[in-house]
Amino acid sequence: MIVLTVISLHSEEKVGLVLSGGGARGLAHIGILKVIDELGIKVDYIAGTSMGAVVGGLYAMGYSAIEIEEMILKNDFDNIFDEAVSREDLYIGQKRWMPYANYYFDLDNKFRPSLPEALFSGSKLINTLFDYTYAASNINEFNELPIEFKCVATNIITGKMKVFDKGNLHEVMRASMSAPSILEPMKLDDELYIDGGIRANLPSEIVKEMGADIIIGLQLSSELRSKENLDNLIKVLDQTINFSMTDNVKKSIDLCDILIKPELSELSNYNFSNIKKIIDLGEIAARKHIDELNKLPKSIERIFVDATLNKISFTKISVAGNEHLSNAKIREYVGLKTSTSYSKIEILQAIKGAYNSQFFKYIYPVISYVNEEYELILKVKERNRKRLGFALSSNTDQEVVVGLTLELNNYIQHNSKLLINAQIGDKNELNVDYVKNFGKHWGIYFRAFPYVKEQRLYSYGEDHTKTNSVYSVEYGATTGIGFYARNSIIAELYGYSFRSRLYKHIGEFVNSEFYSSGLGIKLYHESLDDYIFPMHGVQFLAKLSTAREGIYSDVGNKKFYSKLRMLMPFGNTFSVKYQFEYGSHFDSEEEEFDPFYIGGIDSFIGLYPAEKSAAIYKINTIAMRFNPIKNLFFDIQFNVLQLGDIDYWTAEDDFFKAAGIKLGYKTFLGSLRIGAALDEDKENHFYFSFGYNFDPFEFSRR
Repeated sequence: MIVLTVISLHSEEKVGLVLSGGGARGLAHIGILKVIDELGIKVDYIAGTSMGAVVGGLYAMGYSAIEIEEMILKNDFDNIFDEAVSREDLYIGQKRWMPYANYYFDLDNKFRPSLPEALFSGSKLINTLFDYTYAASNINEFNELPIEFKCVATNIITGKMKVFDKGNLHEVMRASMSAPSILEPMKLDDELYIDGGIRANLPSEIVKEMGADIIIGLQLSSELRSKENLDNLIKVLDQTINFSMTDNVKKSIDLCDILIKPELSELSNYNFSNIKKIIDLGEIAARKHIDELNKLPKSIERIFVDATLNKISFTKISVAGNEHLSNAKIREYVGLKTSTSYSKIEILQAIKGAYNSQFFKYIYPVISYVNEEYELILKVKERNRKRLGFALSSNTDQEVVVGLTLELNNYIQHNSKLLINAQIGDKNELNVDYVKNFGKHWGIYFRAFPYVKEQRLYSYGEDHTKTNSVYSVEYGATTGIGFYARNSIIAELYGYSFRSRLYKHIGEFVNSEFYSSGLGIKLYHESLDDYIFPMHGVQFLAKLSTAREGIYSDVGNKKFYSKLRMLMPFGNTFSVKYQFEYGSHFDSEEEEFDPFYIGGIDSFIGLYPAEKSAAIYKINTIAMRFNPIKNLFFDIQFNVLQLGDIDYWTAEDDFFKAAGIKLGYKTFLGSLRIGAALDEDKENHFYFSFGYNFDPFEFSRR
């Protein structure tokens, strides 16, 4: 597996390389190593901490500094802690619900919110490290690498330093760089490890013990900050960690014959957006020591590794770390089989597919090579089955609405989901949605959805100003049996019953109340990359229902609603959007008891939210969407609304036209959108939306 060539000049002096931790700054090691490669220096031993363990381990495998740089830049390392699952990667069964929470709290056994162990689980990070170290999957003893290697971590239980000289490279690298409160502690052999820099951020003593006569120290840790520079949580945390690091580094510096320390004071340990600049600063610092480095022993050819490992066939696939999900179910989610050959890419794609199920905080592969046979070990940590979601929203017609959602996954029954959603504020709702699935990627399911909701509806004059308001309260239930097929479609047959009432708190108003029960069918498909700001993909929803007068219904009724969104990308920052909405009661007279409400930033710009109601309507929208910088979106939109009492597709119906612009930005609390429109009468309309101003249970409802 490892192919190497070593042709070196005879020298009794052994060179040891020590790479310190430093978070994002640790990538400056790459620039220093580029100079070492350029000079052809023969390195015999490497010891690293944290990011130094990652770069040092890859260098010990035989990768050149330029190859390591290419790997880091190619793999989007600046988003290494982005562990969110893109909406387009969710299974279709998970897309039955629109986003309903901005932030989640895990709940303990007594259903009390609990703080997380750290900001990130490190799932994306360790799978990236597996990608980098795959070529050395058959090496367990690190002295068998082209360059002998060791790295350090800190046992969080005992507080003692742990020196790793064997194991799986990607696991020990992850253990070494587990910055407290940033990354969860790494569990290995029933022990928990955090960042090695706590005990040895510049492990010079280790390479000395390995046999190094000459030690090159690469020190990248930050200095202690001044009082004026402790102005946020991350800087305070960094200062706390640096107290112990500063003390242990002072002792290690004395052992270094050459100490290279790039000027990185203006760069953060936790900001990976300036990777190329950090690498270049490392190279600049190393060139200041050219004369010293040139005196060191040279290699005629550097050691290299052949990373084109053939496909692997596993004799056994096992699971470690699971609590509630069975081994068989986890293997089913991953989808890999024994006696079948897989490439690195295929293994990682399978792991990603399992992670997209949202059942795992992390899942990653470990390859064990014993007696010339490969075993795959799937190491997992399951997500908490009990979560509490929090949402905050407001829009043009609504003041603040606070939403709380209790989410129970596989808690009531195996392969089930229960959502209890309460919204309080300018609208009040209680939704209980329970789904029991029979199948993983495809199968049938059962749903029960009782609900109650209250909201205020406004009447508008010809000049689009509010003239009156009433309250609408509705309670009912929907139950259905459906079918879902991985990434294609959901279809559901359902029955419903509801009672609705319009009333007014103050003033004279003739209350209106009615009830209805019936049957229906729903279809849903979605491949959007994001629900609020998609740049590509398709969404289609259709609902057809019918009720007969006298059968638990005041009146007979047929109702159809559909919505289509399509986004066609042209490059990474521009897309064309087409949206079509269609609702009909198939009747020659306007339905007064259950009309469609039209208008708003997500429907027809040119009307305010629910400004008009109708029995039959059609909206065609075309828009150009721009995404000039990350999280910022800009739309230029034109839409046409057609209203009617009879469902004829003719030009005689009422037409309304409007055009406008929308600006949106993703914040950590939710999406912020503002818009302005001009209708055909040259009336201006302005829109504001924050958070999830849509119905997350749109598919669940009747």
